[in-house]
Amino acid sequence: MHGSPQVWEPPLAKPLDEAVWQAWLLKGRAQDRQSSAARIKAVKWTSLVGLLAVAALWSHITPYQEVIRFIVAASAMVLAFQAFHSRHYAFATVFGALALLYNPLAPVFNFSGDWQQAVVAASATPFITSFASLNGRTAHNV
Repeated sequence: MHGSPQVWEPPLAKPLDEAVWQAWLLKGRAQDRQSSAARIKAVKWTSLVGLLAVAALWSHITPYQEVIRFIVAASAMVLAFQAFHSRHYAFATVFGALALLYNPLAPVFNFSGDWQQAVVAASATPFITSFASLNGRTAHNV
């Protein structure tokens, strides 16, 4: 008990290596861009396949038109926000118009006639065009 008192000291911390930290940040950002691009691609494919299926199976779709409207409107809104974020304002406007056109709360048209079938088939065009125009630039801008 008469010895010198020992004071506890925390162990020395290893200094942060800035290069390792920056590499870790870059790796995380690259993974975020890849996963975001994959999600956007899945939304595009889902919408495109859905619209083409609706156009092909037109006579059997009427009971499910609210579900179809919801899916297309939600997809168009997601793509409008993504296009706006990546500064593709023409695509943002087109997808915003599609979201309004397919709005399930205030339907603009019913899935019943020939011209409506043509509108649904034509609605697939922006999704197809976005694959060709945005694919190369989306991963870098998200």
